[in-house]
Formats: sequence, structure tokens, C-alpha cells
Amino acid sequence: MLDTSNVFLTGVALEALSEWSSTLKTFQQKLGKHFARSEARQAAFDYIQALLSPVKRKNGWQMAEHIRRHC
Repeated sequence: MLDTSNVFLTGVALEALSEWSSTLKTFQQKLGKHFARSEARQAAFDYIQALLSPVKRKNGWQMAEHIRRHC
């Protein structure tokens, strides 16, 4: 697992992270239009973020634990 205590984002890494964040927000805005209820929309966003997370095994239980810890 990555030790983030000594990681400092500068230059290219910070720019890439900002671009990635912006791209994900744009995707969520486009996808969000297809959900009538805010709860379903949030669950879909949480699921996508869990899929993109560093969780080693992407099964429902472990992804739910990741979402519970980070929300």
C-alpha cells in the first residue's frame, strides 16, 4: 500500500490530479441526468469511485467497506 504521509503533489502530478478530478466531475454530471433520485445517483457515484479506488479485490463487500470508510 502507498504510504501517503511523505507524498507531496507538485508540478505535473498536481496538474494531472486536477485534470482527473475535473474529468470525473464532468462524467458524473453527464451520468447524473439519468437518475431521478438523488440516492440512486449518489450510489452510482460511490460505486464508480470504489471501482477506481486502490481496493485490491473489487467484490461488493470490500467496495462497500471502502465507501463506508471514505464517505
